[in-house]
Amino acid sequence: GGRAGAEVWRERAFEVVLDGVWVTGVCDRVAIERAANGRASRAEIFDFKTDRVATEADVAAAVERHRAQLNVYRRVVAMLTGLPVAAVACRLVFTRLRRLADVPRE
Repeated sequence: GGRAGAEVWRERAFEVVLDGVWVTGVCDRVAIERAANGRASRAEIFDFKTDRVATEADVAAAVERHRAQLNVYRRVVAMLTGLPVAAVACRLVFTRLRRLADVPRE
């Protein structure tokens, strides 16, 4: 269990239409915080990557490489939860380095 009002999606597959284009994918993990009334208040996407990153420059390059994909996921999660895009955070989890990196919004 996590804290009350939280929900976690694991390996959540999606099929949606964004800007008239059919988009399919799988979100590794999405943590959703819910208000007392059950409505989503914010969400965080965690995407697990096996990139070989060693330095801060490697991390920055990897974030840039994956940014477009994660920003699509951000829009999908916003659509599925009814949240504004600004309330959905994205984090890359580099499994080899055991490091988190934020993905900026476009």
